[in-house]
Amino acid sequence: MEPHDSAAKRERSARGGTRATFPARALGRVAFALLALAAACRTVRPEKPPYAHEIEERNRHLEQQFRDGNLLGVADLYADDAEIVDAQGNRVRGRDDIDAYWTGIEAPLEWRLEIRRIVGSDTLAYELGRSHLTTLRDGERRTAVADFLVLWRREADGSWKIAYDAYWPVQP
Repeated sequence: MEPHDSAAKRERSARGGTRATFPARALGRVAFALLALAAACRTVRPEKPPYAHEIEERNRHLEQQFRDGNLLGVADLYADDAEIVDAQGNRVRGRDDIDAYWTGIEAPLEWRLEIRRIVGSDTLAYELGRSHLTTLRDGERRTAVADFLVLWRREADGSWKIAYDAYWPVQP
């Protein structure tokens, strides 16, 4: 067998090297097509709608108001008829109660809102995310971490306000 193998090698060498078999060539073409398709899919990302950018900006404003200790500034981003539902199912409704809810927080330090998803339209959208709210209590920094669902509504003046805010503890 060895002399035959040597003759075959010499013949391939004379023809310019080894040639890929049909299945290997087809597999190479399929791999190339898949890579080209993957590259095209990566570059074609739908642009975020304008309302999502606006709501992200509102989130940054909430964080800044909290850091500045302006808790009425936080409450101001809630609609007058808004509702907050806490982890225990307690409900806070209306302007006065929402103002009292937020101003009842002592020693605000930091608030970080992780946006997971914003879906909706130019007038109504929901946001899913995670909240990291840090306060100073008894001389110690304490951070409450919760997942949340917020319903944003565009008001008559064009601004986005929170109409509904529900949060619950993060599951391990």
